[in-house]
Parts: sequence; structure tokens; C-alpha cells
Amino acid sequence: MKKPTFKIFLYLLPISFLFSSISVSAQHEYFGLTPPGNTPEVFAPDFISTEAFEFCGMFTPDGKEYFFTRRNSYEGSENRIYQTKFKRGEWIRPQLASFSKDVFEFEPQIDPNGNKIYFYSERSGNRDDRFDGDLWISYKTTSGWSDPDHFKSIVNKKWCMSVSPALDGTLYFSSFFVSNRGVFNSEKDDGYSTVTYLPESINSRYFAHPYIAPDESYMLMDARVGGMGKSAIFISFNKDGKWSEPVMLGPEINATQTEFGASVSPDGKYLFFHRRVEGNGDIYWVSSEFMNELR
Repeated sequence: MKKPTFKIFLYLLPISFLFSSISVSAQHEYFGLTPPGNTPEVFAPDFISTEAFEFCGMFTPDGKEYFFTRRNSYEGSENRIYQTKFKRGEWIRPQLASFSKDVFEFEPQIDPNGNKIYFYSERSGNRDDRFDGDLWISYKTTSGWSDPDHFKSIVNKKWCMSVSPALDGTLYFSSFFVSNRGVFNSEKDDGYSTVTYLPESINSRYFAHPYIAPDESYMLMDARVGGMGKSAIFISFNKDGKWSEPVMLGPEINATQTEFGASVSPDGKYLFFHRRVEGNGDIYWVSSEFMNELR
């Protein structure tokens, strides 16, 4: 696997710029990395995946921006959303996202059209001015990304995370509503005024971090397996409007039982997920071809 290489232009660039950009490749796709095969590899080591704890990353549909969550360590609680983008022929070193605050924020999810980013934040919300966590949205503009809006919906009546938007605007997320916990959805057509608890075939155990395919043909999610701190990634297929029983992905994916936060690249070619090895948590990627064999 080819790692991103640093190129410093001492005589051409101001000092402030030297520490904010790297030249990865003449091509912008996936930081110029050699794509993985059927064995998962650490994604963009020393650039995205570092000695810190990274998870839940996503590219914009044009592949020119990447957003992800980072905190200092597995035990840490200082989640922040980072952003890198391809600009003037090179990728800018990841920095706090333009719409983000230096507060507890995580799990950016980009809609399939690339027009919105949903994320969880503990900036002041719409709960009697309490400082509490809620879902927020930033919109794509001609100059970048807008200041985020608080998502005014029943979805924010309860704590939710990992909001994954389908192409038609339906939102899938994990949350706690009434006595139920697990995976829910809310439809754009009714103004996100109702929340639906997905059927028992999906919620047979407590699943979290759902990722919905743009056409809603399949869903990835993770669940606790074994003891405390153990998790694994599952997949369920939508067959004629009915969700199949989730199937755990094989040992190549769930190698350490610390895997979670799966998603698929906009072109459908690669599966991304988090894995922890010897205390260091990174984002991994692998070819998604094997998923077709599970249908």
C-alpha cells in the first residue's frame, strides 16, 4: 500500500502553509493510495489514521473532501470532527471541520447528493437552552459549508447517533425512544414528524451505527458481541420491502471484535470501518465485492 508522501516547498510557500498541506498524488481519488483487495488495510496511515483514535469517516460524492471523527485515545472523550479537502492539486492536512466547534462532536454523515452533512454535537441546542447533544446539519454552499442548523424534528426529542441518510431523504439512526432502543428511521415525506422502530428482523439485538445504502437495498450496523468492549459489523438486505436477519460479516472484517462504524464509499467499491489493535484505533478499508456474495 502506498502511503501519502510529504513534499515541502521551502522556497515557494510561506511557513504557515507548509504545516497545513501535503502533496499526495496528481490524482485526488482516495489520497492517491493503492486500493486494497480482500484483506482490510489501515486507511491513509499517518494522514487520516494516526496514533490518535479515528472512526466514522466519509468522502463527499465527488471524492474531494473527507470528514471523520478523531479523539486523542480510546479512553478519551474529546471527540472532534476533522476535514481534509483536495485543493490546488494536493490534499490539505486534516483540521477541525469548517462547520465544527471545539466541543464534543462526532460521526459526520454525508447525504448521497453531497448537499448536507448530519452530525451529533453538544453545542447549545433546542432543549430549554441546556448544553446537550443533538443532531445538527451543515449545508453545502458555493463557498464551502454553512454554519450548522439545529435539526428541528422529533428525531431530536431523544439522544440519537449515526444518522445515515438515504437518497430519498429517509434518515436511519440508532436511538432510544419510549421503551425501545435500536435502529429507527424517519421519512422526509412527512417532514420527519414521526419515528419508526424497525422490525424485529433488524432489532433482534441492540444494533448501532447504521449505514444505509443510498437506494436502501442494504444496511450495515454493529452490535455488541461477547464481553464488554466487544463489537462486530453485520449486514441486512432489503428484499421486497422486508429486512433480512442481519448476518455478521466474516472474520476478515471482524478480526478483533472491536469493529464498528461501517460505511461504503460513494462509488460503492470499498467498505470502511473502525478497528482497534493493541489499543490504537484506526479507520480501515477493504474491497466491498464480497458483500454481493452475501445477498
